[in-house]
Parts: sequence; C-alpha cells; structure tokens
Amino acid sequence: MLKLFRLPIKAEAVLPTLTLNDRIRAIDDVSRELLISIYRMHRKFSFVPISVIEAVSKVPHELTVKALSGLTDSGLLRSKIVSGEHAYQLTFAGLDVLSVVRLIRRGVIERVGDKVGVGKESDVYLAWTPSGSPVSLKFHKEGARSFRTLAKKRSYGRVLERAQWIDVAIESAGRELRALVMVSRMGGLVPKPITSELHCVVTEYLDGTELISYRALSREQALKVLDDVINTVTIAFKEVGIVHGDLSPYNIMVVQKNDDINGYIIDWPQYIDASDPRAREALMEDLRRLASYFNKSFGLELSAEDLIRRVVGNG
Repeated sequence: MLKLFRLPIKAEAVLPTLTLNDRIRAIDDVSRELLISIYRMHRKFSFVPISVIEAVSKVPHELTVKALSGLTDSGLLRSKIVSGEHAYQLTFAGLDVLSVVRLIRRGVIERVGDKVGVGKESDVYLAWTPSGSPVSLKFHKEGARSFRTLAKKRSYGRVLERAQWIDVAIESAGRELRALVMVSRMGGLVPKPITSELHCVVTEYLDGTELISYRALSREQALKVLDDVINTVTIAFKEVGIVHGDLSPYNIMVVQKNDDINGYIIDWPQYIDASDPRAREALMEDLRRLASYFNKSFGLELSAEDLIRRVVGNG
C-alpha cells in the first residue's frame, strides 16, 4: 500500500501556488478517509456536518478536526456553519486529489507530473504508470458551469436534476470514456482509453499539438490530417452511432513521428447519439467548421457538403 505523508503547510503563505502534487503529498491516511467519507455523503448533504463525517469515517474527533482544518487550508475542502455545526464540501481540487489517490492505490499510475493542458471544462496532467509509461489524466470540470447551459446542450438526465457538480463531472468523464472505448475499438484515431476514476479519464499520452497551434503543416500534411479526422468522424457516425458535437481545431491533436503525421480527435464528453434529432445538424456543423478552418489556414478548397457526403455516404 502506498503511504502518503502530510507535509507541514502554512496555508496563508503557499495556498495560491499549491500544485496537484503538493496536495497529493499532503494527504495521510486520516485525511484520505475524511475525503472519502465526505464524497460518500455528498448526495445527502451539500455541506457534510462534522458529526456525520466522524460517524462515517470512524476517525476520532480530535484527529478529525485537525485533518479537516489542514484539508481546508490546502484548498481541498470548503467549510461553513450549518445549523450551528461546522460542515464541509469537496472542492474540485479535493476531487482531483481523491481520484489520483485512488488511481495510485489501484496501480494504474505511480506518479503525477505537470499540467500539460487547460480547457474551459477540463485540466490535463501528465502521469506515469508503474512500468514507466506516460499517460494523460483528464480531470473533468463540467459541474462548474451553469447547470442551465448544460441542460440545454447535453443529456445528463437525473444527474442534472440532482444539481450536484460532482456528479456532473463524474458523468462527463464516464461519457467520454465510453465514447473513446467505442471509437477506438472500431479503429478511429482517438487517445487510447485506459480507465477512469471519479471525474478523471486516463488515456495514452499523445505527444502532439492542438491543430489550432500547428501552423507548419504543408498542404499534403494538412490533407493527411483531414483524412484521418474525416475517417474517425465516419467511424463514429456509421459504426458507433455517435456524433462528436463540438469538433474544432482545438480538439484535433496533430501527432508527428518522423515523417508520419496523424490527426486524432479528442474531447468527446458532449457526444450525441446518431438517433438523436439533433445529431444530423450537429454533424453538419462539425464538418462546416472543419472545412472553414482548413480552407482558411492551409489554403485548401474544401466543400462542407462534400465532407458531409463522405461521412454519411451519399456520393
């Protein structure tokens, strides 16, 4: 069993610069049990009373108070007084740490590196498996957005009705993992999925660059990346029965090894079932954006209608 020891932290001095690794190293067995207990009770309490935390965790009162104070100082919990009693809620940082600790205990990863990507709905970190292979950890943050906006754009059903940001983020990670598994199995170019834990999706690490930042493509290379993307879109639509729904140069990863270049599609949690009435229009919008970007950036003369016909098979 991996032992994680609490570091002496003066929150006022270092809280603004605490990294994920700082927070992971600050977790001992007691702190881990308290985080797990608060997570277990999050559907019953928006803020979990300390008496409930003690009852669930079986941690003595004095140790509980000390550990909760440290977790709050480290930014893993937020607290407030509820009915005269101190109560605690996980933050996204706390959920990040809990998912990493679980992944380490499962033997999926051994250590975590630097943050390598930041999106409007996720953070991505480099990590390594016990055998030394690099992997990506994508922490979903969808629950931080407006539930009303999410309800209009995505099909989270009962999760949204509970209005729990934790559940929205976990459901989003689950959706992305399912999409990656399905598309990968059929031969689509997506990050190879490994597993998920809470709101974190673990995939192979793609040593590449987002298309939006990759300006050095020749016409021939641009056409190759486009072909890869269209093939993956076609596999997803025809063989898996889903549409990406948010395809853009920000979620196409260009990976180059020697003279070989490939285009991978990333970021799938918002996928739409092909049977959904919105699917065909979403597919057309994805392909229109694609044609427009490749034409403007690489001097191609693509027709969005031709791309649509390539995918749906009408011509």
